[in-house]
Amino acid sequence: MKINPPQAIVDEKDPFAQALFGRKDFGESLTSLLRNVSENLVIFVNAPWGEGKTTFSRMWRAHLKNQKLDVIYFDAYATDYFDDPFVSFTGEILELVDKRLAEGKGLIERREFKKTAVEVGKRLAGLAAKVGLRAATLGAVESAHVEELKEIGTEIASGVSEIGADVIEKKIENYAGEKDALKSFKESLAKLAAKVREEQGFPLTIIVDELDRCRPDFALGLLERIKHLFDVEGVAFVLLVNRKQIESYIRTVYGNEDAEAYLLKFGNLFVDLPCQQPAFSFQHENGRKEYCQRLFSHYGISGRVRDDGMLARSAESLLNQFDTTLREIERTFTVMALYYSSLPERELTNEFLILMLSILKIKKPALYQKLSMGTVSVARFFEETGLDRLKNERSDGVDPAWVKDILQYCLMSDDELEKAIKNPDGTENTQSRISRLGTWLFSYNLHRTKVIPFFCGRLDRFSAQPQ
Repeated sequence: MKINPPQAIVDEKDPFAQALFGRKDFGESLTSLLRNVSENLVIFVNAPWGEGKTTFSRMWRAHLKNQKLDVIYFDAYATDYFDDPFVSFTGEILELVDKRLAEGKGLIERREFKKTAVEVGKRLAGLAAKVGLRAATLGAVESAHVEELKEIGTEIASGVSEIGADVIEKKIENYAGEKDALKSFKESLAKLAAKVREEQGFPLTIIVDELDRCRPDFALGLLERIKHLFDVEGVAFVLLVNRKQIESYIRTVYGNEDAEAYLLKFGNLFVDLPCQQPAFSFQHENGRKEYCQRLFSHYGISGRVRDDGMLARSAESLLNQFDTTLREIERTFTVMALYYSSLPERELTNEFLILMLSILKIKKPALYQKLSMGTVSVARFFEETGLDRLKNERSDGVDPAWVKDILQYCLMSDDELEKAIKNPDGTENTQSRISRLGTWLFSYNLHRTKVIPFFCGRLDRFSAQPQ
C-alpha cells in the first residue's frame, strides 16, 4: 500500500491525458485566446487551494511545448525572498529570448532591453551607494547572479529603513529621469516581445504560480510591477491564484480597501479554472468519480476491503456531499491508507465508517474530535453534516438509507434506539433495519456507542501531516 498522494503524470505526447473536469478544453481555449488577441493580456485563473492549479499549469505548458511554443513559468513563492520581483522577471525574459531568438535574431532588442532593465532596476533599488553599483543595478538580470542577489538581500532590507529625507528629496529631483527610464524600458520590452511573437506566433507569456502563498507585501508588489512595468503590447501574464486569498492580502496591507475593486486594476480577465462544480456540470460529471477510482488504485485500498466497488461509489457520493477539494480528497485517502496499512490482517472493520470518519477528520475536524470522545448526539451529527437529507433512492449501488441507519445505530441514545425499533403500537419490529444492525455490523465486544470512538482511536494512531 501507499500513503502519499499520487503525483500527476504529464505525458509529453498527451499532456492532458489525466486531466479532470474538462481542463483539456479549457487549456486549449486559453491557448487560442492568447494566440489570437494581439493586445497585452493579464489573465487571472482562479481556483481554491488544493484544486490543482499547479498541475494544470504543468499540463498546459507541456501542451504549449508540443506546439513549439516557449513560455516563462514563474514560481512566485520560490522567489519571494527578493525585495522586488523585477529582477526575477527580467532574468526569466532574457533566458527565454536567448533560447527562442537564436542565431543573432533580436540581438539589438535584447541589448536595449537589458540596458533599460538595469537602469530601471537601479532606480527601483535606490541604494546604489549603500550596497554597490552591481547589486543595485540588478547586475544582473542574468540567472547566474541569483545567489549573489540572495546574499545582499538582508543588507538591502535593513537599508530601506534607513532611507531618510535626503533620499526622498533626491528621488523627487530625479522624477523626470525615472519617468524616462520607465518609458524606455517599456518601449524596449515591447520591441523584444514583438520579436518573440513574430518568431513563434504567440505572445511573450509569463505564467505566475503560487502567488497566493507569498508574503502579502511581495504578492501585491508583484502585481504592481506587472501593471506598471510589464503592461505592454505583446506581453501576456497568466496568474494562477486563489482570488479570495489575494483579496485578503489587499485588506491586510491596505485596511478597509475594496479588495475586489482594487484587484480589477491589475487584470483584463478573471476566469475560473474548471473544478468540481462547473457552470455546465454535465460536461465534467465523471471527474470526481474517475479521481476516486484512481486514488483507490493508487493507494492499494481495493485489496484491503470486501466490496471496493460499493466503497468507491460511496466515497464519490460522500465527498460530493461534503464539497471536498481535490487536495482534501487526497488527504482523506491518505488517512484511510494509513489505517489499512496498520490494520492486522485478521482484524475486522467496517469500511463505510472508516470512509466517513476519514472524511470528517479532514473536512470537519472539530466534529471528528467530538465523535472521538463520544460527545455527539445523533441530532447534532445530522445537523452538522446534512447526511439525513440524502435522498433514499438507491443510486449506482449506494443505499443512502443504509448509510444513515449505521450512523443512527452508533449515535442514538438507548431511549432513541428503543423508540426506533418499535412499531407505532409499541410492539417490537423484528424486521427493523436498525435492530438488525446489532447482529451483523460489528464483531467487537463494545457497546454500540463506543464503536465510533474506537475507530477514531485507530485512525489517530498515525496522523499524516496536511499536504
